[in-house]
Amino acid sequence: MSRELLTAYELVGGYGTIDILHGVSLNVGAGEIVTVIGPNGAGKSTAFKTIVGFLRPKSGRVVFNGEEITGMRPDLVLRRGLAYVPQGRLVFPQMTVLENLEMGAYTVTEQARIRTALARAYELFPILFERRRQKAGTLSGGEQQMLAIGRALMTAPRLILLDEPSLGLSPKFVTLIFDKLAEMRRAGYTLMLVEQNAARALALADRAYALELGRNRFEGPGTALLADPEVKRLYLGA
Repeated sequence: MSRELLTAYELVGGYGTIDILHGVSLNVGAGEIVTVIGPNGAGKSTAFKTIVGFLRPKSGRVVFNGEEITGMRPDLVLRRGLAYVPQGRLVFPQMTVLENLEMGAYTVTEQARIRTALARAYELFPILFERRRQKAGTLSGGEQQMLAIGRALMTAPRLILLDEPSLGLSPKFVTLIFDKLAEMRRAGYTLMLVEQNAARALALADRAYALELGRNRFEGPGTALLADPEVKRLYLGA
């Protein structure tokens, strides 16, 4: 059994007076890939934003690496080793690939750590090394997504939350991104992802959650949810 790294307990909250989450609970063990699936409006992205501090829950707790981080500012959450890759391939388009990666290390002061992290990012995504002097805005969508993930690696995080990493990508890059996520797990990274490509995400996951209307609906091993007839009917188009 892997050591529990992140636990979100009974999160309630959302945007202003509108609650999106109605008691969502999620946890991730060290070394795992955990997938969160569900229809639009289920609260998947809201849960991630609440975990990393962009939203403050009305109730519930978030514990990361044994420390309470509920409502903590995102920059302080990042410094504790919890990285977040939002949906939308957010890069700095007028900056080079290298400059984007270096921006990911803005909380790191030791140059040796930055060089090590940069080498790891290039090892995982060789195309970023080839494009390192190219402006990020000229990259393809798939290359921008790899850059966004590579930038998250620059703090050597204990856990990376990825929100819709395959969203809007061509089939070729969807396959490549999922291959890279599997490679990251083999390299020792711990990942939790929200993903609309539910079948591929469940096949990749050690464990998975299905949310519906801001509540937990299903949870279990990824392969078990993938084979569950009710999960297939509700979320996999079967």
